[in-house]
Amino acid sequence: MKKWFFIFILLISALIYPLQSIKAEKADILEWEKRAELPAARVGAVSEVYDGKIYVIGGIGSGKANSNTTYVYDPKLDKWSEKASMKTGRMGAASVIVGDHIYVMGGRTDQGFSNSVEVYNIKMDKWEEAEDLPFELKISAFDLYAGAIDNKIYVLGYNKPLKHENYSSNTYSYDIKTKEWTKKKKFEKDAPAGNAVVIKNKLYVLSGQATFEYDPSIDQWTSVGSGGIGRYYSALNFEDYIIRTGGVSKVTLYDKQTKTSRTVPNSSAPYRMGHVSAIIDDTLYVIGGIPQSNDAPNYARDDFKSNLSISLKSLKNSDTTAPPGDKDPDPATPPKDGSTDEDGDALLIITMVNGLQKEYDLSMKEVNAFLSWYKKRDAGEGPGFYEIDEHDNNKGPFESKKDYVVFRNILMFEVNKYKK
Repeated sequence: MKKWFFIFILLISALIYPLQSIKAEKADILEWEKRAELPAARVGAVSEVYDGKIYVIGGIGSGKANSNTTYVYDPKLDKWSEKASMKTGRMGAASVIVGDHIYVMGGRTDQGFSNSVEVYNIKMDKWEEAEDLPFELKISAFDLYAGAIDNKIYVLGYNKPLKHENYSSNTYSYDIKTKEWTKKKKFEKDAPAGNAVVIKNKLYVLSGQATFEYDPSIDQWTSVGSGGIGRYYSALNFEDYIIRTGGVSKVTLYDKQTKTSRTVPNSSAPYRMGHVSAIIDDTLYVIGGIPQSNDAPNYARDDFKSNLSISLKSLKNSDTTAPPGDKDPDPATPPKDGSTDEDGDALLIITMVNGLQKEYDLSMKEVNAFLSWYKKRDAGEGPGFYEIDEHDNNKGPFESKKDYVVFRNILMFEVNKYKK
């Protein structure tokens, strides 16, 4: 079952008098296309693009062994092939591509977390070992971030501090010519299980609600606000915007300059995490992973080998975000653009991931405020919970009663408008 943001539109359209439909926000709907499936299910792999082909490396299948496979997808032929395998199977690693070499670093191996690095020579179809990551502590799967800038590799190894201890996360650069690691500015923020992307010679780490920028020219980390991604999701550079996939069946673009997002809804793609994504010729590919859940993506499912693509041409060179002065309204403020109707009342029904349903009899103004919060939080901004006043549903000797709904626990919701 999917967490559809616009599911209420479909449900309302099927309701009969006296229920009334709610005007939907206009948006370009992009259509997903099914492509040739992965040869084997994978979660926690890495991917890079070279010469119009997608390389999907490592990860883990449905068994206990971490994979060392190298799969290559040719979009023009819609066909997969297999290349030389890594020496060490690993999942939750980080990767970069420099020239015709792919560097796969860290991750979880069958022996535990690893600081080892392997390099794939694409033209020779050959793997070689490289200098180990220089971290004093081994980095957990999905907690290593990497990007290539000016023929140097920059890595951030995130380590969550133990109680009463400081962060032990460190940044290093690797000089490909000298094959030497150099310690850089220490990272002292919280950033578990996110993803990294390079834009205009800067490394961006996205995790949770936050985005962090590393500028190698001044060796400095800076918090640049919200716009992060959920755990085990993916991020890519598209036209110098950050395009985010995972968790929701939508394509979301984030402008780090204006700190605004554009989300294009589509209900045909499955929720997933632990997947890989890539862009070739303005087409986005989302490959593998597992369906969205509250558990860490430790193993794949044999029946989940999907490879989906969606065209981004309609977004190319377009105004993908609002200008600086036109950001989304505050989550507590319903939109005032005429796309919503504040007259009347509605029954808001929220279904949680555990199957529990909650019903709230609210005014349309309150419903619109909830929708505004949900949309903003879905784009990575705003608080992770929302306060709902139960009004007449308040039972007991209480002056008031409020529910606090946690975003990540919402599976779906519907809005049923009515006249009293």
